[in-house]
Amino acid sequence: MNEVDKLVSSLTTTLVGAAAQGSNLWSSVLLIVLFVAIFYFFIMRPNRKQQDQRKEMMSGLHVGDRVVTIGGMHGVIDSLDSANKTVTIDADGIYLVFDLQAIHHVETPKSTSTAKVTDQATSSVTASTSEATSATSEATSSVAQSADSVASEATEKDSE
Repeated sequence: MNEVDKLVSSLTTTLVGAAAQGSNLWSSVLLIVLFVAIFYFFIMRPNRKQQDQRKEMMSGLHVGDRVVTIGGMHGVIDSLDSANKTVTIDADGIYLVFDLQAIHHVETPKSTSTAKVTDQATSSVTASTSEATSATSEATSSVAQSADSVASEATEKDSE
């Protein structure tokens, strides 16, 4: 019986050890999968989004767009050469040729709030001008009436 107990205990020890190793195996696999998922969501996916946005910007370049190069130079696109993948930029009358990859970003026009302020200022200036014009015409008519009345008084005095 002693031998049977030894055999049972060794078998139990072997099975428990195998189960523990299987558990470690699954936890290791789970840990690797977790690291791959984190790597994908925090590194690969944002990088792909950035590449897609850059491709979209590059395909949307047109003559006349205001751009900034990777060196920080501001200018206007004068011509695009897709065969050589170059762009000619007009920087205040100086024409420079760059690789398309040298374009950092396209400058967007001023916000619409600035345009609204400009429109409001223009309308207020127009309103002020029309008010000034009406005030001037009223003053002119008032002066003309005063001149007529002075002239009629003068004629009355002359006739006496």
